[in-house]
Formats: sequence, C-alpha cells, structure tokens
Amino acid sequence: MEANQWNKRSYIKVDTTKVENFLTEDEKTVKLFKPNVRSNSDHLQLSIVVKVFGGDLSVQMTAKELCCQWNQFGKFHLTSIGLGWMLCSFFSKETMENVLARGPWFINDHIIGMDKWSLDFSPLSLKGLSCLIWLRMPNLPLFCWYEINVARIASPIGIPLLIDGNMFQWSKREFSKVCVRMELDKQLPSGVWVEGPNGRFFQKVEYERISYLGYKCGMIEHLTNSCEVNKLKEGK
Repeated sequence: MEANQWNKRSYIKVDTTKVENFLTEDEKTVKLFKPNVRSNSDHLQLSIVVKVFGGDLSVQMTAKELCCQWNQFGKFHLTSIGLGWMLCSFFSKETMENVLARGPWFINDHIIGMDKWSLDFSPLSLKGLSCLIWLRMPNLPLFCWYEINVARIASPIGIPLLIDGNMFQWSKREFSKVCVRMELDKQLPSGVWVEGPNGRFFQKVEYERISYLGYKCGMIEHLTNSCEVNKLKEGK
C-alpha cells in the first residue's frame, strides 16, 4: 500500500558551509547569513501585513473575506504568520497600492489594520500598523465648517485623507465627517482641544464602526469585556 503523498515529511539537508562563523566576535549573538536576508527582503517588497481586530475569526474565514474584497484589484497570495496576522503578497505594486489606498476595510464589522511589510515588523507589536477610519465630530461649531479646519482638527488623530462632501449641505450640519489614516499602536483620544475665536474648546470625536472596542483605555486592540486596563481600573 502506497503512503499518502500529503503525509510524507519533507526534509532539507543543511549546507554546513554556510553555517560556519555564525557568532559575533564576543560569541554572544548569532549572525544571519546576509545574502538570504537581502533575498527575502526583496521578495517581500510587494507585501503587506494584515490583522483583524475585535473578533476571533479563523484564518480560513479571514482569507476568504479578504479574497472577496480585494480580488477586484488584482492577484495576491495570503499566508498565515501566527497570532492572528496574515501576510498578503501581491503580484504588482499597483494592486498593493490600491488596497492600501482604499477602505476602510472590515470583516464582519471588525476593523482591519494593515501596513507595508518592513524589517521592523514583529507579530508581537502593533508598531507601524495603521488603518483608515471615519471620524465624526458632533456639534462642531459652525465657524469651523470648512475643509481646512475640519482636516486640522482631525490631524492629531491621524492623517486626514477624505472629507464627506455631503456634510457641507446647510440643511443638515449635525456633525462633520472625515476619513483619516491612524496608527493602531496609539490610544484613541475622545476628542481634540481647539483654539477658537473666543478661547479653547474641546471637540468630541466619535469613531465609526469601532464603538465595541476598548474606549475606556483607548487602545483599539482591546475588547471592552476583556481589556486588562479596564479590569485594573474597576478593581480599584
């Protein structure tokens, strides 16, 4: 009876000549084989790292949903890299840039954070990861209703990219709305201090479609019901 081909283990013989001289002069640190580092880095230039926040989604579900949303831009390949992260490798720079520029992206109402892969990337950190999100500024004073000032108020939170043009209709000015690219390793402020004609005032900010996350601590990766910061505060 023939063995199942899928169950066969694949082994790669080590080239010991490339393992020699693997320690630094103090013999406390391992040196990497630089040609391989450069080669891998070159192959990853058209890749982004992706993480879904606020939900316990399987790798299969995440991959399926990303394919449904991003196939319109071109071909790409998805690889699970652990801790809820996925590596998305594109076949063209145009496809990658289109995915990064569009959005916000969600899976089952869970926000997707992403960024271009870099040498500094670590699945243990959110540093460098960003996402597009729409901000609302309820009850914004009427003297602030102009594109430049709306963008300025949003700037401490993230890079303003789009403003909802419908908000400038005089028939309805309940809140302004702006899309920003924000960094996910930083706390989400509940508002921004603004210098007005009669002194400073605090402009409240609301984040669309992420209200279920940990607003008490302000960290986007913390679910409200499991946030350790919230538990510590409630225990006092």
